[in-house]
Amino acid sequence: MLLVSRLTKFFTQLISETSGLSLADTLSLAAHAPQIAADAEAAHAIREFRELLGRFRVDAAPIESLLDHDVAHALAAFFRAFPIPFRDEHIHLTGSLDADFIWPRLAKLLDGPQRALYESKIAEVYGPDALPIESAADVNRLIRLGDDDRFDRYLKILYLAKLVLTSRNAHREAAYHMASRLYRGANVGSIRLKFTLFRETSDSSEQIPGINELTAEDVMLGLYEGFRAFQEEVPAFHFILSPSFRKEPGFYDATRYPSKRASFDDQVRQIIALLKQHPELRDVVTEVDTVGNERGFYRKAHFQEMRVGFRKLQAYGFRTRSHHGETWNTLRQGIQAVDNAMNIWYVDAIEHGLSLGINPNFYFHRMLQRVLIANRNGDPLGRERDEILDMDWTGRDQILDKLLRGQPLTDGEATLATKTKFHHAREVEHYQHDVLNRMIDKRLTLVSLPSSNKKLTGALSDYKDHPFSWWEKKGLRLGVGTDNDVTLNTNFIREMLILLLTDPLELKITKLLIVTTGESRRSHLSHLLWQMRKASEA
Repeated sequence: MLLVSRLTKFFTQLISETSGLSLADTLSLAAHAPQIAADAEAAHAIREFRELLGRFRVDAAPIESLLDHDVAHALAAFFRAFPIPFRDEHIHLTGSLDADFIWPRLAKLLDGPQRALYESKIAEVYGPDALPIESAADVNRLIRLGDDDRFDRYLKILYLAKLVLTSRNAHREAAYHMASRLYRGANVGSIRLKFTLFRETSDSSEQIPGINELTAEDVMLGLYEGFRAFQEEVPAFHFILSPSFRKEPGFYDATRYPSKRASFDDQVRQIIALLKQHPELRDVVTEVDTVGNERGFYRKAHFQEMRVGFRKLQAYGFRTRSHHGETWNTLRQGIQAVDNAMNIWYVDAIEHGLSLGINPNFYFHRMLQRVLIANRNGDPLGRERDEILDMDWTGRDQILDKLLRGQPLTDGEATLATKTKFHHAREVEHYQHDVLNRMIDKRLTLVSLPSSNKKLTGALSDYKDHPFSWWEKKGLRLGVGTDNDVTLNTNFIREMLILLLTDPLELKITKLLIVTTGESRRSHLSHLLWQMRKASEA
């Protein structure tokens, strides 16, 4: 039997016998297990993995060295075989279609009479080096996020999938392909699909050839029919269709509507009419979401254009979710965005919410360290400029001016700058905890997306800085999602492993299973683990 298979069988037995302890405790028991002592190769793998985990915790090893290890592959196989499929609470359509789906459909467009138009649009978004596209491998290269890419670039590279989603049949095939891939590859049996129902925009880089012929009805019914087709094969598969609106002020068709509000109100009208016309959608179209780049979108005034439309949807029974606290110019603004989404849009769930998990005291002090080092070298403020300007420098304007210009501070001035930072961090921390406590009181859900938050925001220096476990200890209702699993080079089980690796001492495997399956009966989970144990021995 191969090493990973032996390790999978062993960990299945150990986890069932211990009711899903933390990863650290599980590995400690594994190292002393009699059956491992008789398997030198497995013993070496477990010992090596424990050493790597210790190094990862002190920044001496990257998380990839753990995720690529045989022990991680065995744990992934354990999760893949778990009897209750997982719930991906946050996954987007365009970033979860792989090259095998996109390439055959894109090839037809490139072989057609409008080849020049499509190539010019692709070059506009991806750059001239993107061409020619001659295989699925070429597509795969374009739809994957690079190591140095961030949120703005991420929104752009979703474009290739959008090019082929211009008909009802394309959406039907996309839904079936996606459901099949997620269920069979990552044991995902329930999804909340985020998708853009209305794609009209004045932004040239976002405009899709042929999109004018696509109706909201085509999109909704195509997705519905595709998922229903997969349900005929796997009746236990569940899905929620969550139409998502771009929140940016300029994301609407200015040639058809006088304002963003007029555009949004018309979209709301169309959704309500669509459900009246197709009552079969009511069981799966139960909520809406907002997506897009939220930098600069945090003031109360920013939320007013969509407020009335949301009230109307809520009156018709829709729940409201919103992408907020994902990106920000300043941490305070990131928290304020979540606050206003709760107070003005009456959201039921916050997607991402990373601004509510950043430790303000650590965040601002580490930032000040970078600023003071740069200042000592005579460098002006860089990416920290917005955060520094957001602080209260009353009576210390000369210090701020020196920081802006890169003129070195005296030791006394550096101390005063530290005091300014200290008081600002305390204010932001108080605000953050106030918003968090209100979320807990209102029983709002916060959906955690580890890879997305690490790769897209730049706010986390490492995966282990992700706040999932801290949120769990505070008592927040949590969900887990992949966001755009293809674009981000991840999958649901990989996200689960990341969460275990980032808190190996406290996060119990059983607790992670509760969050990711929705099954809270611990006795039943223990029974299922023992069933897995029996199956592994067969």
